[in-house]
Amino acid sequence: MRPTAHPLPEVHTGQPIDLLPLAIELSPVQREILDLIIQDQTGIQGPVQPERVILRWSDGISEPATALELCISEEEVRSLRRRWLASAQRIAAAEKRLHKVFNDLVTLIFRVPNEEPPPEATPNSPEDAAQTSGPGAGGNPTVASDLRPATRALIEILHHKPSSYGINRSNWTQESLADAFGKLYSRRPSKSTVSRLLRQAGVRWRQSRRVLTSPDPNYREKVELLLNVLHSLKADEDLFFIDELGPLAVKRYGGRCYTPKGQTPTHPQNQWPKGSITLYGALSVTTNQVTWFYGKTKDSSGIIALAEILSNKYHNKSRIYLTWDAASWHRSSALVEWADAINAVTVNRSGPLIEIVPLPASAQFLDVIEAVFSAMKRAVIHSSDYQSEDEMKNAISTHFRERNEFFKQNPKRAGKKIWEIDFFNDHNYIRSGNYREW
Repeated sequence: MRPTAHPLPEVHTGQPIDLLPLAIELSPVQREILDLIIQDQTGIQGPVQPERVILRWSDGISEPATALELCISEEEVRSLRRRWLASAQRIAAAEKRLHKVFNDLVTLIFRVPNEEPPPEATPNSPEDAAQTSGPGAGGNPTVASDLRPATRALIEILHHKPSSYGINRSNWTQESLADAFGKLYSRRPSKSTVSRLLRQAGVRWRQSRRVLTSPDPNYREKVELLLNVLHSLKADEDLFFIDELGPLAVKRYGGRCYTPKGQTPTHPQNQWPKGSITLYGALSVTTNQVTWFYGKTKDSSGIIALAEILSNKYHNKSRIYLTWDAASWHRSSALVEWADAINAVTVNRSGPLIEIVPLPASAQFLDVIEAVFSAMKRAVIHSSDYQSEDEMKNAISTHFRERNEFFKQNPKRAGKKIWEIDFFNDHNYIRSGNYREW
C-alpha cells in the first residue's frame, strides 16, 4: 500500500507542485550518471544516498519501502524527491548541453565532417558556409577548438600518407587532399575550398630543411666532454676550435651584390684556376682571436704546425684544449705522439699542457670556427676575382686582422648558443644541428 502523497512547497520553476508522482521517468543518460555516482561515492555520503532514492523512485518503489531499505526516514526520502522534482528543468537543460558536447566529441573522434556554420555565422546553406570567412580565414593560425569539423577532418587526413587512401603520391597536394576527403565522406570539396580550410588551420606549404646529424656511437660522451671543458675553463686555460678551409681555387666567384635594375651578374661555370690555397685556422673561445696560416694540403703535419704556433703564442697558459672534427688526419698516430711528447717536455719547462677534445663525427655544427670561415668567405671570397694566390691570401689575412682588432677593442667570447646549451635539455637539438648561430 503506497502512502498518501504530501503537498510540496512552491519551487524555482514558478509553478507549485501539489503532489509527488508515484514514479518518475529517468532518461538512460540520467540513470547511467546516477549509477556512476553511486559506484564512485559508495561509503562517502553515509546513510543518506540521494542517488539511490531517485533510482528507486523511477522503479516505482514507495517512500516507506525506500526508507526501510536505505535505513533513512520517510521524511528524508520525501525531501530528496522534492528536490529532484524541483530541479527537473535544470537537469533536463544540463542533459541537453551534455548531449551537444557528446555529439561534438563523437564528430571529432570519428571525423564526421559537419558543414553547419559556426554559431556566430548564419549563411543560408552549407555552400554559403564554405564561402563565409570564418576564424583564421585571413591566414592567421586558429586554435583547434575554433576549427569546423570539416577542417579538423582535413587535418586528420594530412596526418597520414597519401598511400593510406589509395593515392600514388609521397606528399599531399590540394587535389589529392580533395580526392581523399571525397573517398572518406562521399563529398569532394573543390581545390579552393581545401586551400581555404588549410589557411584557416594555419597550414602552409613549406620546404623541408636538411640538417646535419651525427652517426657517432659516442656522440653523447663527446658532447658532454666538450661542454664540461667549455664551462669549466679556468683563467689560465683556453680552448681552441680548429679546422681547415680549402683548397680554395683562385678564380672568379659569384655571390650576392647590389645590381642595377634589369641586370643580372654572371660568372663563368668552367674556369681555369690561377692557383689554390689551403687555410688552417684556430679560434680562441675566451678571446675570440683567430690564429691562421696557409698550408699546401690538409694533413697531420699542418695540424701539428698550427698546434705548435698556439703553444708558443699562448705560452703563459697552463693548459690549452684543442677541439676539431673527426677528419682522418685529426686522428693520426703522429698527432697523438706529438702531443704526448710536448706534454712530457712541458712538465720540466714553462708552457701549456695540450689536451685534445675531439668532436663527434659529422658534427660540424658544433665547430664554432665554421661560422668564422663562413663569414670570411661572404666578406672577401664571394663576388671576388683575385688574380693570384698572394692577392687572395692578403685579403683573407686582412679580414682576420681586422676581426681580431675589433674583438680586442670589444671583448666577447666566441660563439653564442654553445655557451647556453644545457646538454640534457637540448640534446635533440644539438644532435640534429638545429643551432644556427654559434
